[in-house]
Amino acid sequence: MGIKKLKVTTPEFAIPEGFESLPMPVLVYHSMSRTLWANSAFEAAFGKAPLQRFETPSRISLIRERKPDLSVLTSPGRHEGFQIENTDGERIPVELRVSCLKSSSIEGFLTVVEDVQVKQNLEQQLIRNHVELNQAFIELRRTQAALTQSAKLASLGELSSGIAHELNQPLQAILGFSQELAEFEKLSPTGTEFVQDIIHASKKMAEIIKSLRSFAREAGEEKTETSMEHAVREAVKLMSHSLNQKGIRTEIKVDPQIPLLLANPIQLEQVFVNLISNARDAIEAAHAGRGLIRIEVSAPRDSILVTVSDDGCGMNEETRNRIFDPFYTTKEVGKGTGLGLSISYGILKKIGATVEVQSEPGHGTEFKLTFRPLGITQEGEAA
Repeated sequence: MGIKKLKVTTPEFAIPEGFESLPMPVLVYHSMSRTLWANSAFEAAFGKAPLQRFETPSRISLIRERKPDLSVLTSPGRHEGFQIENTDGERIPVELRVSCLKSSSIEGFLTVVEDVQVKQNLEQQLIRNHVELNQAFIELRRTQAALTQSAKLASLGELSSGIAHELNQPLQAILGFSQELAEFEKLSPTGTEFVQDIIHASKKMAEIIKSLRSFAREAGEEKTETSMEHAVREAVKLMSHSLNQKGIRTEIKVDPQIPLLLANPIQLEQVFVNLISNARDAIEAAHAGRGLIRIEVSAPRDSILVTVSDDGCGMNEETRNRIFDPFYTTKEVGKGTGLGLSISYGILKKIGATVEVQSEPGHGTEFKLTFRPLGITQEGEAA
């Protein structure tokens, strides 16, 4: 009698009750029979779900989301970084939540499929909002710093006017008597040396007082239609002898048809003289005997932009933050009053101009000055 072979049948797997009526897309996979079911919500969103759709493992990518496969559908837990094509052929990012199902000791797996496109869009919008808020905060701090600087300059301007007036009269007396002593009195060599020192120091103080008066001058100076190119070239001409002596070259580039602006031309020249003077000193500190100062004038987007750059020693962050403070200077004693850039800043504020500074130690300095041309209001509308 031959041996009878027993027929092995795969036990049936019971689909969870209410599976078809679930409102979210759901897959159920029975590993023993290799059977996959999809409810109506899944088919409505992502189309039919034959087993072959998930049999081929997709390559893992660190940049793009990949398609889910059977290894994922049989791994309990929460899974991100996957995508499934919808009924329109679009790849939709999804999150998979896989759980075990057991019926008569036969294991199956239920996968809830969640469309996370909306969540990702919200996350991206939150990131964009965060970046915009951060930029607005930085701009607010810049504006606050500018307002603080303006308030400091206004307060110091009032104080400087009184100080300059009170100091000037006794200083002129000291200078006058010292010059008479040097000219008419017979002094010892030591006395002569001391008198000359007094005269030199008095003249230095007179220059400081002159700067204070310029700094404190109220905004009442006559403004007229002014050519930016003329102001730049006149300032370079005034500084040319000093620059040539130190081996420093200047390059001037002016775009055609630069509009006029409303300003005091002498004060505007003073701004560029101060910037060129500082650039000269920075170049001399970095590499004496050679250097380059570039000045570019252009007219982008209803404005006038003047860029003054040098290849000098540059500035650290602390110096950048203080360069417009009155009496702040990094120069040696006797080589600077610390008022040049403060005066320039005041002049620029009076005519509604803005200034930005970019500088790193050893990499030179760049000043960007933006002016409003005639016919353009602060809001950029035709006057």
